[in-house]
Amino acid sequence: MSGEYHGWDEEGDHWRFADVVGRPHGESVFLIEDFGGETSPRQALSAIMSAMAQFQERIEVVKSDCNTRLIEKLKEASMLRVADIHLGDDEYWGILGVQTKSPPKKQPWWKFW
Repeated sequence: MSGEYHGWDEEGDHWRFADVVGRPHGESVFLIEDFGGETSPRQALSAIMSAMAQFQERIEVVKSDCNTRLIEKLKEASMLRVADIHLGDDEYWGILGVQTKSPPKKQPWWKFW
């Protein structure tokens, strides 16, 4: 897989990254609409990180059942920071940050010599 292209490809008015579908939403937002049915949390994180690198806009994710499951798993693993966004009847998550490595485990404050 090393050296292969891993970016979003344009398909008409939508963009695709594996099973993930997104589109530009306004002038300064890229909106991920659907992660697909069989997308793993790792693939979802890759799609988000690729969107952050490829598009210079803010990244948002539509709240849906499938998307909620993946976003919650990534939040629980401390891999993703998000903010709730409510625009009229529409609800989104705004991506605030991505943690690419697992947080370090706390070392005990005591030591034996």
